[in-house]
Amino acid sequence: MYHSRFREQTGPRPGSSGLLRVSIGAVLTIEQVFPNRVCGVLRTQDADAGFQACLAAVEGGVGSLEITTTVPSCFEMIRGLRASTGASYPIGVGTVWDPGAVLEAKEAGAAFVVTPVLLPEVAEACRQHDLLCVLGALTPTEIYQARLAGAQLVKVFPIAPVGGHEYVRALNGPMGGVPMWVSGGVEIADVRGYLQLGVRVVGLTSALFPAEALARRDMDTIRQRAQEVARAAAPD
Repeated sequence: MYHSRFREQTGPRPGSSGLLRVSIGAVLTIEQVFPNRVCGVLRTQDADAGFQACLAAVEGGVGSLEITTTVPSCFEMIRGLRASTGASYPIGVGTVWDPGAVLEAKEAGAAFVVTPVLLPEVAEACRQHDLLCVLGALTPTEIYQARLAGAQLVKVFPIAPVGGHEYVRALNGPMGGVPMWVSGGVEIADVRGYLQLGVRVVGLTSALFPAEALARRDMDTIRQRAQEVARAAAPD
């Protein structure tokens, strides 16, 4: 039973008519887990505001969510979000350091796991529990090693401080076939450029969930930003 503060929200389920119902089973594909190629990354200490913010984000058109382990009761939040949306949106667990957290993610109904750095033991746990694995990396060597470790996606993090679009463009020469997720300092205005460079998923944290909006519980702002993200990610 998920915590009462993450209880199922009443009323219509946002966008549930057009999206995959995410069940717990075999590993989902990148396209299934990230249907519109963007992912909202929630990192906050205010779990109640974060829960409402996630609902606002999917209402605005963001197709996937990552709840970091730094969020209080993160696994309970995932259960509550799945209940509130009819399991229509893929939800993952981020900032995973311990392979033991992979089983907790699976039991909560997560569709994917994200690490901040290269952790082959987490990739192995994801393989055992049939979860899509996103390993963090930064240098070309780390990116290569992440793929060897079994990551379906490699999270190039933090992308903005190392050059943003230009860094991805440089990587595309020798590593153009590597499926990449970028995050870390990404703004909404950057999304389309990354996708045009072939990035498979763009993760947005403060650009989608501004600290001031969470503090004010300003869900209209988050919903509006989600709409802007969805438009930026829409196919040309």
